[in-house]
Amino acid sequence: MTEELPAEVATRRYAQQLSMSEESDLLFNILSAEMAGRRGLVGIASKNYFEAATATDDPRVTERAVKLALVGRDWQLADLASARWVQLAPENVEAWQYRAQSSMQQKDIETASAAMEQVVTLSDGEPGEVIPSLVDSILRQSDAEMGSELLQKLADRFPGSADAHYGIGRFAMSKGERDLALEAFERALVIDPNNVDTLLSMARLKLIAGEGDAALEPIVAYIDRTPDDLSAQLGYARLLIDSGKVDRAADHLDVVARQFPTDADALYTIGLLALDIKRVNSAESYLETVVSLDKYQDDAYYYLGRISDSRRDYQQAILRYQGVQAGDNFFDAQIRAAELYGLVGDIDNSRKLFATLRTYTDDKSLQIEMINSESRMLNVNDKYEESLQVLTGGLDQYQNDPKLLYSRALVAERLDQQELFESDLKTVIEVQPDNGYAMNALGYFLADRNERLDEAEKYLKRAYELHPEDAAITDSLGWLYYRQARFEESIELLQKAYALMPDSEIAAHLGEVLWVSGDQSKATQVWEEALREAPDDDLLNTVMKKYIR
Repeated sequence: MTEELPAEVATRRYAQQLSMSEESDLLFNILSAEMAGRRGLVGIASKNYFEAATATDDPRVTERAVKLALVGRDWQLADLASARWVQLAPENVEAWQYRAQSSMQQKDIETASAAMEQVVTLSDGEPGEVIPSLVDSILRQSDAEMGSELLQKLADRFPGSADAHYGIGRFAMSKGERDLALEAFERALVIDPNNVDTLLSMARLKLIAGEGDAALEPIVAYIDRTPDDLSAQLGYARLLIDSGKVDRAADHLDVVARQFPTDADALYTIGLLALDIKRVNSAESYLETVVSLDKYQDDAYYYLGRISDSRRDYQQAILRYQGVQAGDNFFDAQIRAAELYGLVGDIDNSRKLFATLRTYTDDKSLQIEMINSESRMLNVNDKYEESLQVLTGGLDQYQNDPKLLYSRALVAERLDQQELFESDLKTVIEVQPDNGYAMNALGYFLADRNERLDEAEKYLKRAYELHPEDAAITDSLGWLYYRQARFEESIELLQKAYALMPDSEIAAHLGEVLWVSGDQSKATQVWEEALREAPDDDLLNTVMKKYIR
């Protein structure tokens, strides 16, 4: 027997009250909604469920319509459906929670406020147990003006709620209203002197105002009284980090780690905080403990892989990245592992891993990222022909994709395939008329070869208009002006480029223009300065030998 859909079961008891036509329409809407939902067509599913909800008094059908509408970000439909849900189930706390959420999306303050009051009134616990979640919801979903008004209404209705006053203070902080924020925080602490969120926010506000260690005294006193409050301990560490007290933060993280030696949640957070302040060895130790506790395996291995990667211990990084078997970081980790196989010379395993990864997803952006990554890996190993094949295969699948075209153009240049190089870049510019980087690549190519300088100028001037602070583009336009014998304009731009990025190639260009324009002393100074940073740079040494006999 085929299992019936939950909504279909819920509706059956009403079928006898409907005409045959009405029953048929109802069941059709439910079945078509379920089919659409299973195909990922959330908009169609939510609309069909709402049509079904208007034909039945079963709140479960309406509940499904509300949740699907919110997933599909159809706020108007969610608002209509949530109104129907609370009408059918006026004692259902969840229905009122969704009514509040959908009303906030519609900027309907009065309805949202009334719904929140119902949530508190109908909940089994004390208001103090319910209001914090409402405050979090308002802080997440509301703009500052609407959030402040909603929280003020909540505080007026439940004056004994420290959390409502805390929320008012948070929104006041976001608007830069320091005095109002302090007033709200102080009111919250009168009601609940141990409200951790308020203590932390008050300390942050006073640190911003320059009160120094005095700002931290209340939260420090609370931690001394309540050392087992992990959220307070970690919040204090974040305050130390954000206020630049990095050494104290590192010491405090060590203390908390010793205090919670088998708490994977605590150690994972501590590990990430340690990474933030570049205490890499400590972070590694914390995250290895997290792995040993068999929790957050995928995330912990990802960050451990990044630690090994930063040390250029590529073999260990590969092992750690391959420990990431699921989660948000899966593709990032595996793509990087494939790239690292190439860096250690294991091209076969690199390409096998790329090929496997491409079977795991149909996502276009990920597919393109993997094609580009494989191409870069091959370029690093001087496998330009194979790199070109990979990119051409990608373009067969994703025709005229700008990223793949740009990458193939650069490989074509290395292979001295000028026609393909120009064709690909021109296609990029056709597809993306404001792609300054493609214009720069094509314009510099022509300028460096002293070919079609008028065409090169068109590309480079537009690229410079789009990215006036980009050192490479500024250098390209300056180099073009040199080719056009516009020395003063060239030197001005090349000096700007060198100030933006003291790169050896820019130094080679600037020095050459200075030398040719007659300032040989300054040219020598620029070259020698650059040579100290990059003594083996081929271009720099070639240019110096050309002019300094």
